[in-house]
Formats: sequence, structure tokens, C-alpha cells
Amino acid sequence: MSQGASTTAQSRTWTWTRDGFLISTDPSLIPIPALNKAFASKEMYWASPLPEQAMGEMLANSLSFGLYSPTPLPPRSRTTDTEAGEEGVFSTSGIVDPAETLHEIATSVRTESSARQNQGPDDRPSSSRSDPDPDPESSLIGFARGVTDRVTFFYLTDVYIQPEWQGQGLGKWLISCVQECVEDSMPYLRRTMCIIGHARDSGVQFYGKLMKMEPLQGEAMVLAWKGPGCSF
Repeated sequence: MSQGASTTAQSRTWTWTRDGFLISTDPSLIPIPALNKAFASKEMYWASPLPEQAMGEMLANSLSFGLYSPTPLPPRSRTTDTEAGEEGVFSTSGIVDPAETLHEIATSVRTESSARQNQGPDDRPSSSRSDPDPDPESSLIGFARGVTDRVTFFYLTDVYIQPEWQGQGLGKWLISCVQECVEDSMPYLRRTMCIIGHARDSGVQFYGKLMKMEPLQGEAMVLAWKGPGCSF
């Protein structure tokens, strides 16, 4: 397990901390109104808002990764590479920022609710963990969801990073935590999957690098039916 990560075996809750930011799979930390607002946004064109009870059931039946900030807004000194098409936002290796390019990754979500966060004693990642305390200044700034049986299959969807928080490596960190959880907790895994709609080349590069995914090849074929909740 990487530095800054911890798990509770009985509850199967994973947490990671870095520079005051928290990633947690605890669904009780996720503010449903804020997440529903994201689902209603034009950026998450593949999704649509759900009744609160349905959203709660979705979270309860998924492995969701919430990314929480220690402050409501990023530092003013943050720099971006918008002129360069956000290249290198998550990595110095040239991986394109998925929040700008990939299907099922949104470019914005505004939060009205606050979530809890866990911060280490200094700016380094902390491997120790205590239960996060409520903090009115904390907020949900990123999200990723796995549809999974937690044993053999993991489907990644509903990934976003707030645009004002991009450029700090948070998206790459979020997806890296997803992959760590999958690899460490699913020894009988058969396959992970995601759907890429836009910027396919950069999407293949990004998920190939961070989640070892590659386009399906050979004689296998994926079949799908668009249900009433499909928006694209």
C-alpha cells in the first residue's frame, strides 16, 4: 500500500491523504446535493440527476471515491496550462488532463454542502489515520465511482475534478488511488473497464498509464443496451 493510504478491513473503507487533501471511499462523506448538482450539469452529459434516495442507493451499491479539499477555494497562486490545452496538468510526462478530454469525466461541479477531511501534520503524505472531523471549510472537489462486485469486475465511471482545482496533480492522484484499491483488494479480478467518448487517443494513454487499460482486441465483443437513464 502506498504512503498516505490506509484501510479498515471490516468496513472496507479506504482513505488517502496528501497535503491536506483527503480521498475516501466512505459514502457517508459524500454530499448528495452537491453530487446531484454535478450530475445535472452539462459537463456530465452522460449522467442526469437522481432522486436523493436513488442517489443514496447508487452510492451504497458502488465503490465511490470522494476527493475533499482542506479549503473551499484553491490558492490564488495556482498556475495552469490552459493555453497548452491543459497538457501536463496531472503529470510532467505529457499525460493529458482527463477532466478536459474524456467521456465520463466532468469539467466542473459546484458544491453547496461540505464534507469531512483528514490532514496530516505537515505537507507530506501521512500514513497515519484518525476518523476525519467535520470541517465547514472542506468540500467535495472530485469524484470517481466504481461499479463492481468487489471480487471479479470493476467498471470506472462518473469521474471529475473541479476546474479550479486542476493543475495540482489531483486527478492523476485520484485515479492512481482507484487503481491501488483495485489491485490490492481484488486478487480474483477478471477485468476493469471504462468508456471513452472524446479525445480517444489521450484517453487510451491516460488510462493505459494509470490503470493498465487498453482497447479491447481479439474476438471478444462488448454488447450494451441504453437504458432510460442514458443521456448520450
